[in-house]
Amino acid sequence: MSYITIIGAANMDLSAKSYQPIIPQDSNPSRITKSHGGVGRNIGENLARLGADVKLIAPVGDDGFGRELLDGCEAVGIDTRCCYRSEHMPSQTYIAVLDEQGEMFVAAVDMACVLPISHMKIHADTIAGSDIILLETNLEQDMIAYILDHFSQNDLYVDPISVTKAQKIKHLLGRFHTIKMNRLEAETLTDMVINSEADLRQAGDYFLAQGTRRVIISLGAEGLYYRTESEEIRLYATPMTPINATGAGDALMAGIAFCSLYGKSDSYTASFAQAAAQVALLSEYTVNPQMDAQEVMWRMEQK
Repeated sequence: MSYITIIGAANMDLSAKSYQPIIPQDSNPSRITKSHGGVGRNIGENLARLGADVKLIAPVGDDGFGRELLDGCEAVGIDTRCCYRSEHMPSQTYIAVLDEQGEMFVAAVDMACVLPISHMKIHADTIAGSDIILLETNLEQDMIAYILDHFSQNDLYVDPISVTKAQKIKHLLGRFHTIKMNRLEAETLTDMVINSEADLRQAGDYFLAQGTRRVIISLGAEGLYYRTESEEIRLYATPMTPINATGAGDALMAGIAFCSLYGKSDSYTASFAQAAAQVALLSEYTVNPQMDAQEVMWRMEQK
């Protein structure tokens, strides 16, 4: 069977929203919420909800958070049998403290639990059998290099996830089949300023010249730019009021991988991925529980 292997992060997200202006160095009454996160896990959940066969390789601790994360993945259809369970490090955890307006006051992250290369060697046959290997830059630099060196025959997709972490792949662009990024990440990877349609085309030219076979630049409310050697597609976003924009990029990447898994055309893939991002925008959760292929196709038809 065709399947996608995602290699990346799965972490527990904790958020505390203060009921009143925050007083530093004091206890602030707050509403505290918990959710499952991590870019790799988020993309995987979107893909599973769309109907793809997904295997996740992510590190978790042998603790309550780790077990909850794995159980949550299995509940939505993600195969976690290749995940790494550390007996020595706690599960990756992100904690955000928000002020009374919902704006971030401070955040902290513990990402010390990482994938060892020895674990990847154990699951090499499963990884090599993937139709698509999708990774994100929460991975350590040596892990990214290992994947590129040992699975170069596979179609490798990457999400740079942030301007800072994009630096990990800046010298490796030509080794990826597909790169999905936002405007700031594209500017970081190309050393260009992207303000116009001509700038988008120049950035697309740059990635293709490095050897990347497909480039997607998310432009938020301005739509997206999709580029291959044979196709150049510029889609504009349908005006809408988002409920939560944090998961749109993960849904966009999931839409691209999903369509690629089933051999859809570039034009269909671009439209489907954009519609998937719109579905993500309509939920308070990072991954919309209503995400499925039928919902995405219905939104495609409304344009």
